[in-house]
Amino acid sequence: MKRIAISTSKGGVGKTSTAINLGAGLAQKGKKVLIIDCDPQGNVGGHFNIASEHTLSELLIDGHKDVIIEVRKNLDIITSGRKRLYDAQRELTKDDFGIFKFKERISFIQGFDYDYIFCDFSPTDTLINRAALIFCDNLLIPVSPGIDAIMGAERYIEVANDIAARGNRPVDIFGILINLYETKTIISREIDNVAREKWKTKVFQTRIRKNVSIGEARIQNKTIFEYAPRSNGAKDFMALTAEVLNAN
Repeated sequence: MKRIAISTSKGGVGKTSTAINLGAGLAQKGKKVLIIDCDPQGNVGGHFNIASEHTLSELLIDGHKDVIIEVRKNLDIITSGRKRLYDAQRELTKDDFGIFKFKERISFIQGFDYDYIFCDFSPTDTLINRAALIFCDNLLIPVSPGIDAIMGAERYIEVANDIAARGNRPVDIFGILINLYETKTIISREIDNVAREKWKTKVFQTRIRKNVSIGEARIQNKTIFEYAPRSNGAKDFMALTAEVLNAN
């Protein structure tokens, strides 16, 4: 079971679309996948048009375990509870060891035999994110072309390692993903080159090209493979899926 945090300190880089479409690609290949929404915006549940009363918030507050929702074959999610996640965060702060409660409460999923668990983080540094980092053992960082993309990723890796150290182990970089890539723009090519020079083989060979179909799929509550299977978005996420599988 790989437990992967999808996060960086910058918003708008495609964290949720990465979690959902990579998760869907792996599920299509027969892998059992769980996506946990750690963001009060609730974009994972929103993507599938699901608003459950039983969420990560209830799990963290009172240990309620009936929180897993099957959205596709081999693909399950746990929704965040949106604003209720703030209540869960306040609950964690009442305890000196509250940061470890995420790992403790989520441990029941060990019996579900998931191959991959993706935690979709909010871009802000929250206690929920910090607690989830102690649960995760890998970090996937989407990087979009922008002046602060590399610095943002560097800062987040430092923060992640500091937090993971509280769990007495480092967090490994599962991969750096170049997202929203545009072949014809100088900034895209420069960010891609700098990232590969800095992190070398940790950068996925696959680049997720900027593709309107990915956003349209979200509006239709579908994965990219369901909405536009012949689009560049579907091709790129299937290539990323193959790369992830070949690396294991």
